[in-house]
Amino acid sequence: MKNFSIKHKMALLLATIILISNVFLGILNYNNSKSMASDIIIKKNDAELQNISDYYFDKLIDDMEFIVTEWADSDFIKTYKKDPEVPRIVRSIPYDFYHVYDQWMGLTRSMHDITWFYFALETDGSIFIAPVDPSMPDSYDARTRDWYKGTVNQSGNIYWTEPYIDAGNSGKILQTVSKAVYNDRQLKGVVALDIELSKFTEIIENLSLAKSSSIFLINQNNDIIAHNSDELNFYKETFIDNIDRDTPSSLETIDNTDYVLSWTPLNINGWKLVAVTKTSYKDDLLLMKNQIMLIVLSTIAFSILFSYAGFKSIFVHLNSLVDITKQFGHGKFNARCRVDSNDEFRTLSNSMNNMLDYIETLIYERDEDYIKTVKALANAIEASDEYTRGHCDRVGDMSIKIGLAMHLDTESLRQLEFACILHDIGKIGIPDHVLNKTSTLDDREYTLIKSHPKIGYDILKDIHFLDKAKDIVLQHHERVDGQGYPDGLESDEICLEAKILAVADAYDAMSSQRVYRDGILATEEIIAELRQCSGTQFDRDVVEHFVQVTIQENYSEVIDEETTG
Repeated sequence: MKNFSIKHKMALLLATIILISNVFLGILNYNNSKSMASDIIIKKNDAELQNISDYYFDKLIDDMEFIVTEWADSDFIKTYKKDPEVPRIVRSIPYDFYHVYDQWMGLTRSMHDITWFYFALETDGSIFIAPVDPSMPDSYDARTRDWYKGTVNQSGNIYWTEPYIDAGNSGKILQTVSKAVYNDRQLKGVVALDIELSKFTEIIENLSLAKSSSIFLINQNNDIIAHNSDELNFYKETFIDNIDRDTPSSLETIDNTDYVLSWTPLNINGWKLVAVTKTSYKDDLLLMKNQIMLIVLSTIAFSILFSYAGFKSIFVHLNSLVDITKQFGHGKFNARCRVDSNDEFRTLSNSMNNMLDYIETLIYERDEDYIKTVKALANAIEASDEYTRGHCDRVGDMSIKIGLAMHLDTESLRQLEFACILHDIGKIGIPDHVLNKTSTLDDREYTLIKSHPKIGYDILKDIHFLDKAKDIVLQHHERVDGQGYPDGLESDEICLEAKILAVADAYDAMSSQRVYRDGILATEEIIAELRQCSGTQFDRDVVEHFVQVTIQENYSEVIDEETTG
């Protein structure tokens, strides 16, 4: 190199520096992109499994436990006495128990999750089962069964058995939910219901996650209870057998194929819900790797051809690329390269921007999936009640109109719209029989209903783009006089968006059919009712803006009718 001029040495040094820098940056970006892609899949699966646990399995568990508890605590069951002269009853129902039997038959017909509902007596081991199973053996004594003994050992708590084969001739694999019945601390028997194990398989097969993942329901011994996989042995030996309570969600490579393993615990006997997903991002990463290599090669060619005339320009543009890479690495995903020169650095900049666009798209699609999941949950609540179907959309339309009339800014309107979509999401934690009850709610049921804003807030509290919306959801049943719930906030303590949502929610409730009320109110009646409640339940300013919006809409409708007429 001693015969090289300073220009040649500088050019070679610059080329070497650029080569090393860009190779390092390329490897760093490739590795970060791979880690980011796998993290996106892991977080998405973890979130979906948690949602499935919360809104499918936990809801089923809560419903079954509620039904068993209600009957085990009923006065008739607690004080029931079988005629001691009558032999043990297994395949029939005594006359004085028929009214309960009819109710249980109604439950088994209307709730397809329940296979059998029964009451086993401590006095002689009789069992009154709905529907009656004619295949039950005469020698059957409920007191000798594992489910009965396990329930009694729970000292009045709910007991879930492990799956077992039916004692009759049905051959069904069942799981029993049961609770002991006590009267004045004396054991009277056990109330229980049976769920067919196929119910869990049905839930798994109908999940949207099942289209892209193999899902397994396993017990505390890692035995598979239900699944949707065609490669059961492979998944059990490779993944399921190795899971314990300390196993994290992770990316594992088996025979050059990447798998994402995720799991979440259930509230039954240490059971777990497991998802194993074959990843499909390797092709995308290979494309990104080729793009990085293209960037590196382009940079080398550029440095060799033009380093003599543009050292200063080269370092300026190089520093710009490095800065953009750092910004992107620190979470500023909208950072892009801007190069004004008409040379290879523009090509390099465009290539890097294309790569950054692709990564940002992956992140955007992830966020969109989360939003769609939350919207789907809100729609799922409405779909279960024909009277409130479309309620969130109508409340959202009216709230936005009021917000525009009150000159809310764009971000406030966006958060208000999200809150309207999600304001009743907390009702997913309320039993259906309470939500759809046509008669007056008792104190316990009304307390459950009043918990739905807090449940909704807890569901949304960790979603960063709903920071304001979650507070609106929490406060939409507060009153300006401090008599609302859940926190009894007053006037200025309640955010304006929650006050708007409260008025729009009340308007839709009074202008649409509801299960607890016959008929709907006319617009004039609704306005009168809202004004009467101004200053106590509703904010006066919000109510008056609502009235302006409503009068303007009605006036526009009259003008349209006269024009078309």
